[in-house]
Amino acid sequence: MKIKIKPDPCFERIRRTLLLESKPDRPPLCDFEVAPNIMEWVIERELKTVRYASGDKRYECPEVDGQLEFWLKAGYDYVHMRPFYQFCLNDIQTKEGSQNAEGLGIIRDLGILHSRKWPWQKPEDFCYQHIVDMARILPEEMKLIISTGDIFTRTWENMGFVHFCQCLYEDPELIAELFRQLGEAVLLLNERTIELVGDKIGAIWYTDDLAYNTGPLVNPEVYRKYLFPWVKKISAMAESLNVPFLYHTDGKLWEIFPDFLALGVKAIHPLEPKSMEAEEVKEQWGKHFCLIGNIDLDLLSRGCPEEVATLVRNRIEKLGYDGGYCVGSSNTIASYVKPGNFKAMVETVFHEGHI
Repeated sequence: MKIKIKPDPCFERIRRTLLLESKPDRPPLCDFEVAPNIMEWVIERELKTVRYASGDKRYECPEVDGQLEFWLKAGYDYVHMRPFYQFCLNDIQTKEGSQNAEGLGIIRDLGILHSRKWPWQKPEDFCYQHIVDMARILPEEMKLIISTGDIFTRTWENMGFVHFCQCLYEDPELIAELFRQLGEAVLLLNERTIELVGDKIGAIWYTDDLAYNTGPLVNPEVYRKYLFPWVKKISAMAESLNVPFLYHTDGKLWEIFPDFLALGVKAIHPLEPKSMEAEEVKEQWGKHFCLIGNIDLDLLSRGCPEEVATLVRNRIEKLGYDGGYCVGSSNTIASYVKPGNFKAMVETVFHEGHI
């Protein structure tokens, strides 16, 4: 095996950690997304590509058997899965004609929004079969962590960020309607996944970036008015299943932490080091939230195994002394992460992480 550990999957370990119910034998590993090339390095074989069809859409993903083999061999207590859907229109132009998410997007007014059926209004195109396939082979000791997200992100991307900000003042009806459409779609994704594999779900993870390194992307009142009512509904689904509700967002979050608490969020990911001091977050909010991540993606990508091991030991000491901390990347396990550094992170947790 590339990673020298004895896997001992136990979803109860990470569940109790996420809920701040007890101090685990060691901090659980917790990551949101892992690149296929890293998975292949760990399982020492190529992942087969499986094709799925739903409605008019075709999707591809690595075989579920290989994915499960990775999550087991890499020491996780769960498998992360996400329904297939695509809500980004990918046609945003500035006045100069360049394509980016800052200028004027496709959704420019209510007339355009109501002129056709958009991808988020076609639930027949959403695909869950890969999740069902994974649920069928999942060991009893593990659970699925299901993620959906980006109600806010897809709203401003499809409008263009500048146009979105202008419409907050000039066309709030457009803002509210697009949030409503996307919010209903994401709710449906969660509802259908729960219908199909609810007994296998161990946590629900909502992902939507809300902040820069310096603070929120927009006035938090925008989130409170348009986004958080939808997040609250997703949180209620987690509560109905009696599972933890996790939130992923980059950036500096001090102004938003009280909102997360009111929304029923149990854990915050990924704690980018350049955005906030994790020790300060632990001191001020550690009694309310489990902290996930904070292993610097830049170090995982450009550092050496010894540096990674040192950082992991430090994070366990500073953030996991009383439980309430899961070790993971400060973003994702991206394709450019050095496999040896990922190995160092995992092995340090298993061999030196007992607290």
